[in-house]
Amino acid sequence: MCGRFVIDADQEDFLAFFTKEGELPGLHPMPPRFNIAPTQPVLTILGHEDQRQARLMRWAFLPDWVKNPADFTLIHNARAETAATKPSFRNALRYRRCLIPASGFYEWQRSEERKQPYYMSPTKASLLAMAGIWETWMGPNGEEQDGCAILTCKANSAMGQIHHRMPVLLDETQINDWLDCRSGRSDHLTTLMQSQGEDFLRYHPVSEAVNRAANDSPALIEPVAPSFEKQAKPKTEGKEGVKDKRQKKEKDNKDQLSLFLEKLI
Repeated sequence: MCGRFVIDADQEDFLAFFTKEGELPGLHPMPPRFNIAPTQPVLTILGHEDQRQARLMRWAFLPDWVKNPADFTLIHNARAETAATKPSFRNALRYRRCLIPASGFYEWQRSEERKQPYYMSPTKASLLAMAGIWETWMGPNGEEQDGCAILTCKANSAMGQIHHRMPVLLDETQINDWLDCRSGRSDHLTTLMQSQGEDFLRYHPVSEAVNRAANDSPALIEPVAPSFEKQAKPKTEGKEGVKDKRQKKEKDNKDQLSLFLEKLI
């Protein structure tokens, strides 16, 4: 699962990691964001080889057949194991794949009484390329909304000490294959939608202040002493599509979105 992530990189980092020619249309200077939550705008990368482009989308996937978004369960993650067969995701997996860049992401280790947040970041690369899918939803009055979801897979053994799921992370050699949707096929993606090696990520416990989406500062990724031992048993797998509990904290998301827009303007 991936419910919060961080982008703290400049344009040079994005260009060096995601392009060969040093150009990425649609990429504009953005302020660092240390607590990006579902429903908020996120940067995505689309396209193939030297035709890539950056685009802002809402981190909330809406299939094109949804009639009323208010009646549809919020989707911000999609299971890699079943995305090719699920009606909500299968067309997007074939024709509309994207990358969601991140400097790192948060995950929560659960005990019987509380949840300890951890910050995961790359050990070698400057950025993470999270595999995503996207869709354009069109409303009855002609309104359009581009939304995306992050693919998740079974965690490797290192990450599994914290949580049983993790984002599908692509290295620089896999990015082009993921973004190339020209064939309209998805059966060849199985090898890409796997967890990376044990040394791909490093992690450390961080403050519980990250639990509130309105909090957004570099202090959120600073190491702290864990509230309980790392050996605690991770939460068992749940069902796909469970409504995100953070919808109850929508005010926090709106607060952070306002801060982001203020910095951007």
